Amino acid sequence: MKSNFGKMGWWIIIFTLLIYLFSCAVPDTLNVLVQPFAEKYAPAVQSPEQILIFAAIGGFVSIPLSLVAGQIISKIGVKIPAIVMIIGLAVLWVLYGVAPSMGSFAVVATLIVALSDSANLVITQQLMNNWFPKKKGIALGWATMGMPLDSAITVLIFQALLTTKGFMAPFIFMGIVFVALAVIMALFVKSLPEQAGCYPDNEPISEEERKANLEFFANYKTGFPTSVMFRTKAFWLLVISFGFMFLGLVGATSQMIPRMGAVGVDQPQAVLALTIASLIGIPGSIIWGIVDQKIGTKKTTVIFALLWAIMMFVGAIGAGVVSVPITYISVIMFAALLGGLGNLMPSMCISVFGRFDFAQANKLLVPFVVGIRTLAFILIPVVSGIVGGNMQIGYTIVFIVFGILSLIALFAAMALPKDCIGRKSAEEE
Repeated sequence: MKSNFGKMGWWIIIFTLLIYLFSCAVPDTLNVLVQPFAEKYAPAVQSPEQILIFAAIGGFVSIPLSLVAGQIISKIGVKIPAIVMIIGLAVLWVLYGVAPSMGSFAVVATLIVALSDSANLVITQQLMNNWFPKKKGIALGWATMGMPLDSAITVLIFQALLTTKGFMAPFIFMGIVFVALAVIMALFVKSLPEQAGCYPDNEPISEEERKANLEFFANYKTGFPTSVMFRTKAFWLLVISFGFMFLGLVGATSQMIPRMGAVGVDQPQAVLALTIASLIGIPGSIIWGIVDQKIGTKKTTVIFALLWAIMMFVGAIGAGVVSVPITYISVIMFAALLGGLGNLMPSMCISVFGRFDFAQANKLLVPFVVGIRTLAFILIPVVSGIVGGNMQIGYTIVFIVFGILSLIALFAAMALPKDCIGRKSAEEE
């Protein structure tokens, strides 16, 4: 299927890519921020790994925040909530850098992680569902390029600004970026293609159908209220599959540079490796989107989960035998897979619940996935403490855990329904 999205469709994809790119910056830039933060707040912070605890707390705070955001979006659309969230991130990025004490930093670090997690999953996925219910695989393939782009761009930008312009420079930069995104959202983005005079998937429909879709969206009552959703097997399979894989994603990305350091790779080379991995992930994103569109979302998710588990065990072997080559192999595998996970979660949710029930499913799915993936920020420092700071052993244990959870995710993906159980169109009876 060709990428024929129309002028406005491409604009939505590009804007969503930018939201993915910059909302992922909080965990990714921890690669270069934990050490400066630890030095700034010493002696209250004894080791850089302690900074990850606040990211973990923020992830848990994002659970109710994502639930509330999803509920509001399901009622009034994505535009106004998105503007509020993006402006909030602009303010928090500046406060993130200027927090004068450990206590104020703890509050800001918690809030910025919570809000960025919510924006990264709630805003982006709702826009993609609204605009591309059928071409979701390839549309998400393009949009989720923002995730590996973030790892390639923001880590380098932060490292350059920290070393040349001073500690506050990257935080001011991010504040400006989010103000610009809020203005763009307010002026140029519509929640639904029908509101922009366009068509879902850029497939022409009559004016009567367009008006009917708008009216149907405004008045639709989902067949999956919360009580029913929590009794739906497919919902919990989505939670397990993507929650466990995202846990590994966050853990691997936020600790890639320290993990490579534990096997003897110095920081400049590790930063370069992360950048190269991220650049490989950019075409990987669209490739996974094309595979999704060609063979179906469920098959793609199963194949992806299998490769994801293998990658985690290769990482464990690299850390365990202190092998730079094996570690690099795991990084290359990670790079090839990096662009796919962000595609597949919303794509699978749309496949299972359809265009009109997606918002109801997603607003509940996101908080659970965010909560599970946040455990990565607790697992790493806890394991570090258990092994007495010996991160060669620590990362071996962590990646074995990631691998086991990825196998569980694989089995959950295999059990997902192949056919839609929600409502796909306004014309269905």
